[in-house]
Amino acid sequence: MATTHTTDSDSVEPSGSVFTDDLVVTSFLRHEVRLILAGYDLLGFLDGSLSAPTRFVQASDGTLVANPSASVFNQQDNLLTSWLLSTISSSFLSFFTDVGTASNVWLMANNLFVADPSTKQSHLRHEFHSLKKGSLSIRSYVDKIKGLCALFAAFGSQISEAERSTVLLAGLLLKFKVVVSSDSLTSAPLPFQRLVNALLECEARQM
Repeated sequence: MATTHTTDSDSVEPSGSVFTDDLVVTSFLRHEVRLILAGYDLLGFLDGSLSAPTRFVQASDGTLVANPSASVFNQQDNLLTSWLLSTISSSFLSFFTDVGTASNVWLMANNLFVADPSTKQSHLRHEFHSLKKGSLSIRSYVDKIKGLCALFAAFGSQISEAERSTVLLAGLLLKFKVVVSSDSLTSAPLPFQRLVNALLECEARQM
């Protein structure tokens, strides 16, 4: 994998598979991945401390233009996600089908290899329903929701679209109350992706 921290930084080219065959759990706990990424100042992509920039920014003339920082972030995150998936044994890859960010791959891997799945599911459900947008962008917030849903699926428990929408709306800030109010006035709950699209539009207008 070749990942850059900034546009002019050195490339990161970890070699070898960290997780192979029956050594997957042991290797994971040895923290090779964490140490490699910490050395290149990329750990924020895994622990969520580095949030995705907004997709658009306001230009000097007041129009919205594509944010170059978001493009760089997405490129780095995609490359890192690809590398992380390449380090995981093929027998486990089916659990990562719906995981699309480095942070969610890391979260899935950390939670997948646990000794007590029932305890972990209880913890996940509490984390899921306690999720808040906070300072996250809408995209990062939605990615966290999707990542947790993927974890539930890995444990054999599916989260309904209605429950995903409920969690999405419950964790929003007051400035998104227009979207929340619109959903509450409809005769049937809006589909999850329609809510996401509405929130992204609302976020863009507030810049």
